[in-house]
Amino acid sequence: MTFRPRDLATVPTGTPDVEIFFHGQLLLRSEDEVTCEVAVNPLATNHVLTVEARTKIAGRPDPIVRMRHAGPLLFRRQEGVLIEVTGAGAAPAAFKCIKMVGEVPSPIDYTSGESNPPDGDFRWILNLEGPQFHRRELEVPIFNSHHTIRLRGGEYFFRTAQRADGRMTHKRKDGGQGPVTFRRIGVVARASVFLANGQAVQLRWQAPNVEGDASVVLEKAANTTHEIYINNAPLFLEAPSETGGEFPQFDELPEYYKLITNVSATPGARFQLVPTFPPRPRDTGSPDIPCQVQRLDGPPND
Repeated sequence: MTFRPRDLATVPTGTPDVEIFFHGQLLLRSEDEVTCEVAVNPLATNHVLTVEARTKIAGRPDPIVRMRHAGPLLFRRQEGVLIEVTGAGAAPAAFKCIKMVGEVPSPIDYTSGESNPPDGDFRWILNLEGPQFHRRELEVPIFNSHHTIRLRGGEYFFRTAQRADGRMTHKRKDGGQGPVTFRRIGVVARASVFLANGQAVQLRWQAPNVEGDASVVLEKAANTTHEIYINNAPLFLEAPSETGGEFPQFDELPEYYKLITNVSATPGARFQLVPTFPPRPRDTGSPDIPCQVQRLDGPPND
């Protein structure tokens, strides 16, 4: 179960017609390198799912909200939300965009967090099945339920949209591998879609008090772009103390482990990912929410 590798240097240039952003308690996987499935964690009860689609038109100061969903996914066939590219175009693919050196991936150093490979490399989004964590395929039955958002029918270029603040670190503990400190890991992922003439992106979902599917079509048009936001993060997070330090209560892995059935219940078999905040003055406002989307990208991959 892996995404299809793609050299970052070969990603189409220009502004994508549609950008899809993922943040919060979401697991990304691709079983066939063609379709992406996004598992939404309904057991993370302090998180709230929102899905919103917006259209931006050049010369208009404000985007147009095309759809907005808040709350648990309602039952809709085999997935809660379907995002599909319609119309003739290139063969569908779920691309994992990474920096290549010749025919091999560029080395990536999670402990230093240095931007080589660059920020957009999809590997900054942590792989729970990879060598930094469980090193094996994880069983997540929720993918077979309606708590899933499915992307299909077109080319999706997956990259990292945002990495953690350089002052914040995440310490990996337990799990049988010893402690390691990660710097500047990916926290928000994105999938870019470049539409051909005659193509569009259609969203279908079940809305309350609506018979059948609700839907919206995001069409390719001049001077027009679209954005879809999928967010399953806490609405509010109490700010860490002004002295900084480790905050185990902000570790998101316990919420993910509620969905993973083949990881032992023994605490030592599970990892922790504890964020450390730097000291902060009183007037800096709320900190970044340390709530990272994760990927399931196969045991051989980082």
